[in-house]
Amino acid sequence: MDVFHTLAEVSVAITGFSSLIIIFRGTSSDWSRREYLSFGYVLSWSIGSVFLSLLPIVLVEFGLTLSAAAQIGLFSTSAYIFMVGGFLGYVRNRIVKEGDWQSRSLWRSATGPGRIGVAMSVSAFVIIAGALSAGLGLLPGPQHAWYAAVLVLLMMHATAEMGVFVAETTQHDDPP
Repeated sequence: MDVFHTLAEVSVAITGFSSLIIIFRGTSSDWSRREYLSFGYVLSWSIGSVFLSLLPIVLVEFGLTLSAAAQIGLFSTSAYIFMVGGFLGYVRNRIVKEGDWQSRSLWRSATGPGRIGVAMSVSAFVIIAGALSAGLGLLPGPQHAWYAAVLVLLMMHATAEMGVFVAETTQHDDPP
């Protein structure tokens, strides 16, 4: 159970670090819709990691076995990523259709989705597939270990989103 406490602490640190970006980025009136969306991705994945890390601790306190709590956590993680990622993807597509997306974006090239956007989407689907496979018992080993691995991947995804966000805002600040 200590691993889930540690994962929750790391998730809080990622969330806190992403919040520092707001402080150093300037006033919110300087932000574009794209920057709000990118920050939404960072915050969604990092806050989700906090709650998903604490979920098995709470479930075990209510009498579930660690294996059952991990299975519920794996399915909850899959649903969370699918729903939040789907919603933010929908918002991103709306921004693109409305023309409020710069062609220099790391997420989108002039001809279609950029390499970073495709890579981030594929990695989210890999995390979902891994969580579902482990939750269904298709992967060898204890489910709580797979759940911890999935949470680490989700935190890595949040950190990568933070890197994209910082790179895009830096790119946005440079004159053309």
